[in-house]
Amino acid sequence: MSDSELDPLSVRPQLKDMIVGVAAMLAVYALLIGSAFGLKGLDLGGMVRTLLPVLIILSLAIPSVALVAYMKRRGLPLGFRPLGKRGWHLVWQVPLAIVASAACTSIVGPLLGLESSGASSPAGAGSTLVLITLGAYLLIGPFLEELVFRRLLMGYLDTVMPAVASVLLTSLVFGLVHIAPPAIVYTFFAGVAFALVTRWHRSLWAGFILHMCNNILVQLIVLAFA
Repeated sequence: MSDSELDPLSVRPQLKDMIVGVAAMLAVYALLIGSAFGLKGLDLGGMVRTLLPVLIILSLAIPSVALVAYMKRRGLPLGFRPLGKRGWHLVWQVPLAIVASAACTSIVGPLLGLESSGASSPAGAGSTLVLITLGAYLLIGPFLEELVFRRLLMGYLDTVMPAVASVLLTSLVFGLVHIAPPAIVYTFFAGVAFALVTRWHRSLWAGFILHMCNNILVQLIVLAFA
């Protein structure tokens, strides 16, 4: 068995691989923004409720599929190695990581003068829209973000700087793309947790599972306080 099969994360991305990953994330934002403005500019009435979920799914799925195809052509392992016997540690690592991220945010946020403005669900959204967009948010979103930030960005940065700096810089970029200041702080700490479990398990499955559980909890909070 080759080293890449034993530890796919040991196969380091190159600079161009990282750039392609960043381009995939930018494509998602461009497609989402373009879809929103496109629908707003068209007088489609009730059809918007049908088209919007489809466009959201496509905006996430198309760059994801394209990135996976690119990595396959490059012979670059995705990094989703089976967790094996160590996988059970996620039972305590997942809640600990989420609680720690929230605790750090509650301490650092006020020091930076930031207060959570609360989250809201789409006004008047139908049940189908909610279910489809949640499905994309909880599955495709974490898959693509873990592939880009923990596999490609962190994987490349590991080749040019110490591991601690790589984790912190990757997490900072991950936080910044979430735009809203309170979200930036929380996702920075969450990004550190995603990076640490991925490195400890040597598999993107760990970061993906933690990322998905985190998103589920966030959505439950949003629905509870909406």
